[in-house]
Amino acid sequence: MQEALDDQMASRAPSWWLSRTWILPYVLIAGIVVSDLLLPPSQSVGAFLVLAPLLAGRLTTGRDQVYISGVVALVFGFLLGMYLHEIDPSQLILREILIALGTMFALLNQGAYRRELSAFGRAAETITLAASLAAGVEPDQAYELVVRSARTLYEAAAVAVYRRQGDTMVALAEDREAAIPRLPSKLELASFPAALSGRPERVTGRSLSGPEAPLLEARGLGSMLWLPLIDAGGQTGVILLAWRQRDPRLSASDLEASVRFAGLGARAIAGSERAQALAEVLHQIQALLLETPPAWASGYRIGVRYQSASALAEIGGDFYDVVEVGAEGVAFVIADARGKGVEASSLAAVLKGAYRTLVGEGAGPAAILSRMDRLVARESGDEDFVTALAGRVYPNGRVVMASAGHPVPFGLGPPLAPTIAAPLGLGTRPTDAFGLLRPGQRLICYTDGLVEARNAAGEFIELAALERAMAAGSLDEVLDQLVATVERHSEGRRADDLALLGLEYAPEA
Repeated sequence: MQEALDDQMASRAPSWWLSRTWILPYVLIAGIVVSDLLLPPSQSVGAFLVLAPLLAGRLTTGRDQVYISGVVALVFGFLLGMYLHEIDPSQLILREILIALGTMFALLNQGAYRRELSAFGRAAETITLAASLAAGVEPDQAYELVVRSARTLYEAAAVAVYRRQGDTMVALAEDREAAIPRLPSKLELASFPAALSGRPERVTGRSLSGPEAPLLEARGLGSMLWLPLIDAGGQTGVILLAWRQRDPRLSASDLEASVRFAGLGARAIAGSERAQALAEVLHQIQALLLETPPAWASGYRIGVRYQSASALAEIGGDFYDVVEVGAEGVAFVIADARGKGVEASSLAAVLKGAYRTLVGEGAGPAAILSRMDRLVARESGDEDFVTALAGRVYPNGRVVMASAGHPVPFGLGPPLAPTIAAPLGLGTRPTDAFGLLRPGQRLICYTDGLVEARNAAGEFIELAALERAMAAGSLDEVLDQLVATVERHSEGRRADDLALLGLEYAPEA
C-alpha cells in the first residue's frame, strides 16, 4: 500500500522530472560555489549552502540524499570560507553550524512527511477493507486483505490470520518481511492461552518468558500482539502481529482502535465464508434441479436451456426434469416456483424429488400435479405457489399433458392443449389432455422468463420474434435462438429466470 501511494504521488509529475530531482541540491551548491568564486574576497554567499539539504529534504524521500547533500554543503562551505575568502573562524564555525542545523531540520521534516504518508496509507488500507466488506469478497481474498491491512496499519514485520479448528489454530494467510521465516501453519490452543482470551494480548520484551518466546526468537522478532477475531457467533480466530523491536509502543487508544479493526476483519471473513457456503449450497441445488437429460430417449430428441435472471442469484425456482420410463416413453415436467434464492430453489428441489417418486409409482400427469399441489400447500407459505406443466410422451407419438397454472408449450394445436388449472398450492384440479405427434414435431416448454421479457421501454417481447426463432433448424438451434432472441430484446436485463425444455418426436433417430 505504501509503495502504491508513493507511485500515485510520483505519477503526478513527469518521469523525466522525477528521475532528475536528486540533482537539484547539487546544482544549487554549484551555483553558490561559482558565485563565491566571482565575488571579491570581502564578500561571500557561502551561508546559502544551508539551502541544499533543505531542498533535498523536500524533493526526495530518501534520507541518504539529505545526508549526502548536507555533507557536500559542509565541505564546500568550509573550503570556501577557509581558503577563498579567509573569513573569520567564528563566522566559519557559525556557517558550518547553520548548515548542520539545516540538515537536521530537513531530516526531521522528511521524517514527519514520511509519517504523514504512512498514516495516509493506513487510512487508505482501512477504507479498502471496509469497502471490500461492503462489496463482498471471496474468503481467500478476505484473509489476504485482513493480513495486508493489519501489517500496513500497525507497521508490523509479520502478520498472520489464524482460524480456530477444534483445539488447533490454522493459518489462513500471512504477510511478512522477506527476511522473516514463515509463521507456524498450526498452533495448539493449549500452548497459547492468550490467543483466545477475547481481548488484545501484548507480548513484549518484558514478558518473553511465556510460550510465545520460542516462536518470536526463532524469527528474530521482539514483540507481538494477539488480536481476537470476534463476530456475532463469538471468537472464531485471531490475528497475530509481530515486530522486530521489543516494544511496538501501542498506546491504550491504539489497542482500543485495534479491537474495532479486528471486528471489521472478523465480519469481512465471516461474511465471505457465509457467502461461499451459500454459493456452494446453491450450486448443489442447481446441479439437482437442472440436470442435463440425455440427448435422445425412447424416440424423442431432448434439449434444455437455463438462464438466470441475475448473475448474483445463479438459481431460482425454475426447474425441469426428464425421466425415461422403460419402454413406456418419457415423462417430463417443467415448473416455476414463486420467488428467488434459497427458499424458492429449496421448494423446487422438494418438488423434483416428489415428481420422480410419483413417476416411479406410475401416476399420470394430472394425478402427479394433484399430489404435488398438496405438497406445496403443506410445505410453503400462504402466498407461495408453483406453476407446473407435467406430461408423458410415448414411443408411438402419443402425448398426455396437464397444466397447473403453467403456459402451454409451443407446438401444440387446440386439440392437444390442456386446460390450465390453478397453480400448485392453491387447490388445483388439473385434467389430462391427449394428442398425437408426427415425426419431426416438437414441444417447446418454457417458463415465463421467455414470454414476459421486456426491453428498456417496458415492452414485452413480440410473439412473432419467438416464432422466427422457432423456425431454426435443429432442436438445439431452436433453443439457442430463443435464448438469443430474449437476450437481444431485454438487452441483458432479465426480470425472471428462463428455463426451456424441448422434445422432438424422432422415432428413426
